[in-house]
Amino acid sequence: MRKTGESGEQENLASGSPSNVAYSTASGVTVIPDPDDPDMVIIRTRKRQRTGRKHARKSRLNPKARVALIVVAVIVGLLAAAGIALAIAVHVGNVNLHQVVPSAFGDTETLPSQTSVQNEGQIVEYKGHTYKYNENVVSFLLIGHDDESSFATRPDASCADIDALFTLDTSTNKVKVIVVPRNSWVPVDLYDSNGNYVVTRNLQLTLSHAVLLPTIAQCAANTTKSVSRVFYNLPITYYVDIDQDVVKDATRAVGGVQVEALETIPGAGYEAGETVLLEGDSAMKYVQYRNIDVFESALDRQARQVQFVKAFANKLSNLNPQGIINLYNSVSSGVTTNLGAPEIAYLASCFVAGDNSQLEVSSLTGRTEVAVESDGIEYERYYLDNESVMENTLAAFYTQVD
Repeated sequence: MRKTGESGEQENLASGSPSNVAYSTASGVTVIPDPDDPDMVIIRTRKRQRTGRKHARKSRLNPKARVALIVVAVIVGLLAAAGIALAIAVHVGNVNLHQVVPSAFGDTETLPSQTSVQNEGQIVEYKGHTYKYNENVVSFLLIGHDDESSFATRPDASCADIDALFTLDTSTNKVKVIVVPRNSWVPVDLYDSNGNYVVTRNLQLTLSHAVLLPTIAQCAANTTKSVSRVFYNLPITYYVDIDQDVVKDATRAVGGVQVEALETIPGAGYEAGETVLLEGDSAMKYVQYRNIDVFESALDRQARQVQFVKAFANKLSNLNPQGIINLYNSVSSGVTTNLGAPEIAYLASCFVAGDNSQLEVSSLTGRTEVAVESDGIEYERYYLDNESVMENTLAAFYTQVD
């Protein structure tokens, strides 16, 4: 018979074992008589000693370490949430930008010879080749305006001195930039002092931004419409309009832009042919300076602007999408755009995904003629070459299919 006790085991001993004498064995077993039953004994076993390394207790973090751990967990969570939010924004931007479809191919009178248009611009035949509209292309117009307070239409008028069409093929993530000269002689919508449309007439493209409209956004939209007309009314609905401070701040943010000076800029401290780092005011002066007493000086400035855009794009190619978004946010006070955050996120993700370190930039070509206003002031008209417009349009918006 055996009965179990709190501190050991109790059992009946074999005959011949003393039942009234307590004794201990070498193994640590103690035998004592059971006071309640003389035929029984109580056997006590010594608790086993733990050997080797002491039993490890659960580690406890001190308050500072615990706080640090919580902070790290929160940061990781926020980063994960930010990544999800960015992915959602990129998707929405993709959908929004690709909703734009080509409108009717307008102004067929300016088409170069050996050109025919079918299906409202979906198919173009040009010099024996067939081109199909590329539905993967999205676009926006970059406008750089200056302060022309002396312009006659209104005291706070600003002219569009940089007009660069950016197109992105989202199937390859390649960006093309087409610069439209500021003095291009193009149709411009004019308005009265109340902002009501009056008439469309040919003017220098730069003046499309200086019309009688109350906001920069409306002026930018007017310039964008004029540029869209240049490209046969193909869809250019988005614009990014920047003032001169954006150039200053953006170049500071990326640590400067290095170029080989194409021209000696008065007071800049360098000569043509020298390698210079443009940052802040020096960058602004490089892209803005124009000697109005020199024929076609606007084209000289345009060449510097093209060079600057390429060099700046090279810097941007080293950033990730969030880095480009952060850069945009840092200069956004000087930017007017109808692109939303999702569209900007999508464009940034496509740009860094493609090999755009050497941006493909071209300029529309033409000829300059000097005209004289009624008050005797001379100004330049830049008549665009129809073949240059068509070839750049096809390169940016179409895919050759034969």
